[in-house]
Amino acid sequence: MSFLARMFGSKSSTVKRSPAQYDAGASSREQLTLSDAQRKQQSAVQKMRRGVADVSVSRQRLDLQAADLQQAMGALAEQAKKSESSGDWAAAQTAMNGHLIMGEQLGDLISQRDALWEQETMLIAALTQLQARVSGFNVTVETLKAAHTAAGADHAIAKALNDLDDKNGQGK
Repeated sequence: MSFLARMFGSKSSTVKRSPAQYDAGASSREQLTLSDAQRKQQSAVQKMRRGVADVSVSRQRLDLQAADLQQAMGALAEQAKKSESSGDWAAAQTAMNGHLIMGEQLGDLISQRDALWEQETMLIAALTQLQARVSGFNVTVETLKAAHTAAGADHAIAKALNDLDDKNGQGK
C-alpha cells in the first residue's frame, strides 16, 4: 500500500478506476466547492441584512430620542412662559437656557439620524446588488449542474451504444 493510500485510508493502489470515476470524483469536489461558495454568499447576504437592520434600529432610536428631546423642549418653553408671566425672570431665563441647550442637542441628533439614514440607504442598495449577484451565481451553479448531468447522460448513452456495437460485432 502506498504512503498516500495509507494516509487517506484507502486502497486506491489496488483498485482500478475508470476515467469516468475520476471525473465523478473531481465533479463532486467541484460541487462541494460550489456549495461552499453558495453558503459563503448566503452568509454574506445575512450579515449585510443584519447590518442594515442594526443601522435601521440605531436610526429609529435616534428618532425616539429626538422626539423625547422635542417634548422636553416644549415643556421648558411652557415653563419659561409661566415663569415669565409670574414675574420670575431668573426661572424663565434658566428654562430658556435649557431650551437652547436642548435645541443644540436636537440639531446634533438630527444630523446623526440623517447620516444613519444615508448609510442605511447605501447599505440597502449594496444589499440589493449583492442579492442580485448571489441570484446570478445560483443560476450559474444550476446551469453547471444541469450541464454536468447532461454530460453524464451523454457518456452513459455513448457507453451503452459502444457496448451494443461490441455485442453486435461479436455476434457476427
